[in-house]
Amino acid sequence: MASRLFIVHGYMAAPEHHWFDWLKQQMAQAGVAVTVCRLPASHTPDPDAWLSALEEDIGEPDEDTWLIGHSLGCITLLNYLTQRHPQASAGGLLLVAGFSEPVPGLEALSAFTRTPVNGTSVIRRIKQRAVIASLNDDIVPAEYSLRLSQQLAARFYGLPEHGHFQGSDGVVTFPLVAELLKQFRAEKVTADEISFCGEAEQSS
Repeated sequence: MASRLFIVHGYMAAPEHHWFDWLKQQMAQAGVAVTVCRLPASHTPDPDAWLSALEEDIGEPDEDTWLIGHSLGCITLLNYLTQRHPQASAGGLLLVAGFSEPVPGLEALSAFTRTPVNGTSVIRRIKQRAVIASLNDDIVPAEYSLRLSQQLAARFYGLPEHGHFQGSDGVVTFPLVAELLKQFRAEKVTADEISFCGEAEQSS
């Protein structure tokens, strides 16, 4: 099955913003079917409405499904995986400037973090996990993303001078994300090949 990639934007954002379209083009050239989800009322977001929108776009994820979240999109994806599809797997999860706890200054988003994330469940079902933060992010400070990476036992990448990874920070391309996705896909192919060879040996 061909890989599917879903990019989930954050608070007060849209699919046309930041680096989303650049990444869509990069991955489409690699043969990946890419959807940048458009979530409703991003200036006054509602958790249930956002989860319902993801349900329409993603449906049930599987091992050929790759998920990327930015800012509020990160906890939204985690809620989607743990609340809507608690048994489903996914090929990989990449979270940019994410958080799973209340962040000072973002009290309007507290409903998204009301239910604790079941990190153990995510770890068990999604083998490829990474979190990226900017060390000068003044919206979601890097320590929130670091704690999120620890909660998910995910690889952590702390980048200097990237702000909140927005177009206004000058981040309109994101080579690290594209490279990590390539690594995720390559590691999945290798694992599938090992599994296939093992099954062939057992049947011979």
